[in-house]
Amino acid sequence: MSDVPHSPSPQPDPPNGQPHPAPPYGQPPVQQPDAPGQPYPAGQANAYAQLHPYAQPQSTVDPRLPLPGLPFGSSYRTPHTRWWRGVLSIAIVVAAILILSTVFSFIAVAIDLALGVQTADALMNGQIIMSPALLAATNLGLASSAALAFITHRFVNGVRWGFIHAVVGRLRWRWLGVTTLLVAPVYALFAISSFLDPSYQDIRIDGTVIAFILIIVLTTPLQAAAEEYMFRGVIQRSVGSWFRSTRWGLIVGTAVSSIVFAIAHFASDPWLIFYYLCFGILLSILTQRTGGLEAAIAIHTANNLFLLVVGALAGQMTEGFDRSAGVGGPVMLVPVVILAIVVVVLSLLAKRRGLARTTPEVAATAPAPEDTPAPEAGAAPAAPATPGAHAPEAVPGSQAPPQTPPHTAPGSAPQNPGQTGGE
Repeated sequence: MSDVPHSPSPQPDPPNGQPHPAPPYGQPPVQQPDAPGQPYPAGQANAYAQLHPYAQPQSTVDPRLPLPGLPFGSSYRTPHTRWWRGVLSIAIVVAAILILSTVFSFIAVAIDLALGVQTADALMNGQIIMSPALLAATNLGLASSAALAFITHRFVNGVRWGFIHAVVGRLRWRWLGVTTLLVAPVYALFAISSFLDPSYQDIRIDGTVIAFILIIVLTTPLQAAAEEYMFRGVIQRSVGSWFRSTRWGLIVGTAVSSIVFAIAHFASDPWLIFYYLCFGILLSILTQRTGGLEAAIAIHTANNLFLLVVGALAGQMTEGFDRSAGVGGPVMLVPVVILAIVVVVLSLLAKRRGLARTTPEVAATAPAPEDTPAPEAGAAPAAPATPGAHAPEAVPGSQAPPQTPPHTAPGSAPQNPGQTGGE
C-alpha cells in the first residue's frame, strides 16, 4: 500500500432530486462540479453576502427625476427633496422679478428721457407714460427672470430640465398648438369687444402704434410664458414639494403662487386684485388637470397679446396699465367667467385625449439606453448575457436549478417601461 494519500474520486451524480451521499468516515468532502447557470462555484454564491451581511444593493434611483405617480403641483418631490430647496427657489424667483424688472425699466426710462417721450417733472409726480421702450423692458425683464427660474428648477430643486414644462419631461408641442388654436379666437373676440367702450373707438395707426404692435407680437409670448414658468412652474411646485399629500400640495401651492402673482402686478384696486387672484388659481388648477404648463401658456399669451394690440390701436396703452384704485369694477367678473369656462373645456379635452397628468413610473429609476428595445407585453425579462456562459438545458422530468442573478453594474437600471405621456 502506498503512503501517498490519494484524492477521492468525485461521487457519481445521484438520481434527480436526491442529495449527494456523505463521504466515508475520515475522508474530506468531495468537491462537486459547479452547478450549471451559477456565476460562482457551488457553495460560494453567497460569499459576498456572508462577508458583508449589512451591504445593501446599490440604488438605481435617479435623484434628478420626480417620484412616480405625482401630479404637476407635486412633481418637485424627488429622492433628495429638502424643504430649504423650495424656500430658496421662491426667494430667487421673487428677487429676480424685482431686480431685473427694475433694471430694465430704468434703462427704458433713460431712453425715453433722451428721446423726449418722458419728462422729469412727470416722473417726479409718479406719472409714467407707457412707451414702446418701456413695454419692451417690462417683457424682457420678465423673460430674463424666467431664465433664472429655469436655473433654479435644475440646480436648486435638482430636477431635470424637461420636467419644467410638464410631467412627461418635455414640452408637448402638439398640445400647445391645439390649445392655442382653441383659445385664440375666444380671447380675440373678448379683446375686440373693448371697442364697444367709447374711449376705445378712436383708432389710429402711426409709427408709435406700429412699434407697439411689433414689440407686442415679438415679446408678449415670452412675457406670458415667463410668468407661467415662474409662478405655476417653480413657485407653486416648490410649495407643493413640502407636502406628502398631493391635495394639500395643490391647495397651499396654488394659494401661495396666486398671491405672489397678484402682488407682482402691483394692483391697488380690489377688483383687479380679485381678477389676478382668480387668474392664478384657475391656471394652477388647469396645470394640475392637464399635467403641464402648455395650456396655461396658450391662455396667458392669447389674453395679453390681443388685449395689448387693441389697446395700442385705440391709444390706450398707458390707461391699460393703470392699476390704481377705482379703475376696476364688476366688469372684471366677465374675464373670470370666460377663463373658468375655458379651463373646464380644456380639462375635459385633456382627459379625452388621454393626456398624461402624473409623472411616469419610469421616473423612479434611471432610464434605459435609447437603443435598447422595449420588452414585449407579457414576455419575461431576459437575463443579461455573461461572457462564456451558456443557458442550462432543461432535463425532462427534472426541475431547473435556481438561477442566481448576476451582479448589476453601478449606475445601471432594470428596464421598466413606463407611462409615455400621450401628446
